[in-house]
Amino acid sequence: MYQIVCYFCLGLVLAIKAEPFNQRLTIYADPGRMECFHQPVAATEIIRMDYQVIAGGHGDTDISFTLMDPHRKLLAADEKKDKGSLEHAAEETGIYKLCFDNTISTFSQKIVSFSLEVSPADYEAQEVRELRKEMLTDYHFETVFTDLSDYINKLQVNLMRSRQTQDYIRAHEARDRRLAESNYEMVNNWSWAQFLAMIFVGLLQVFMVRSIFSTNGALYKLWRRF
Repeated sequence: MYQIVCYFCLGLVLAIKAEPFNQRLTIYADPGRMECFHQPVAATEIIRMDYQVIAGGHGDTDISFTLMDPHRKLLAADEKKDKGSLEHAAEETGIYKLCFDNTISTFSQKIVSFSLEVSPADYEAQEVRELRKEMLTDYHFETVFTDLSDYINKLQVNLMRSRQTQDYIRAHEARDRRLAESNYEMVNNWSWAQFLAMIFVGLLQVFMVRSIFSTNGALYKLWRRF
């Protein structure tokens, strides 16, 4: 049985939300452990999830991901991936469980960046209807409003894509920086080991050469036997 080491409840009331929930986190997944999060979701709400492993020991950046319903029935699963995304429409109200499983690694800790969004299925359409109801006065305004609404929707989509691209680039930058720092530390340690080995070998050579010419030493008598 997997040991669950992290419980994180992101809400207390199970009801239809007026505003979509959106959260971005970066977590550490220890080797041999499973990191789980619990999110209350109402029926018909949409769960959107994007994740990426931005760093892992020894170049290992794979992790498993699972999504379970309130009855712990498996809804989605990714096996040994460095990134992934999902979109799921909740069929019932309750606490949904999202887990990052790093039990596939014995020694490698993973750093995972993920974004979680929970929103009503008709959230955008509901906003448009409410705005029309408040501001619509005549046909001319409706025409202008429709054009303006289409333009704003396109602008919102482009901004969302730009934000996703920036998040993707930032995650890649963090992973590359982590890899560069790991390589730098490995090269430094190996250089120190080589330096100490050279010093030791040099001192050993000096000691052995001196022992050859020291006629009173125990090593000189040992050399004479050969």
